[in-house]
Amino acid sequence: MIRKMNSSDFEKVYKLVCHLEETCFDLDKMKMIMNELIHSHDIFVFEDTDNIIGYLDLKIEYQMHHCDKVAEIIEFCVDPKHRSQHIGAKLFEYAKTYAKDNGCVVLDLTTNQKRQRAHKFYENHGMDQTHYKYTLNLID
Repeated sequence: MIRKMNSSDFEKVYKLVCHLEETCFDLDKMKMIMNELIHSHDIFVFEDTDNIIGYLDLKIEYQMHHCDKVAEIIEFCVDPKHRSQHIGAKLFEYAKTYAKDNGCVVLDLTTNQKRQRAHKFYENHGMDQTHYKYTLNLID
C-alpha cells in the first residue's frame, strides 16, 4: 500500500535514508529535518504489513525556467531485500500520477552517478538524461 508518510514512520524511513546514502546520519537532526519536510514535501511510503519497505520524497514547486509547476523526486529508495518486486515501479508511477494530478508539467530527479541500476530503472520508466548536476561541498 502506498500512502503519505507520517511522523510515526520516522524510524523506518530513517533506516532507508541511511541505506540510500551509505552512512548513519545523526538521528536527532534527521528527525528535525523529516518533521519539517513532512509539511513542505509529499513523502510517500510503500507499506507491507506494517513494514515500510520503500519511500519517495516528491517536491512540487513553480520554476521560472519551466514557466510552470514542476515535480522533483528528491529521494527514492526501496529496501534492498525487496527490490525486483515492482515496488519501485509502483512508487514511481504513483508519484508520476500525483504530479500530473497536481498540475505539474515535468517530473525531474537527480541521481548519483554510481547508481547504475537506478539509471536503467529511470530510463525504463520513460525518463531521459537531459542535464548535468554540479555540486560544491561547503564544509571542509
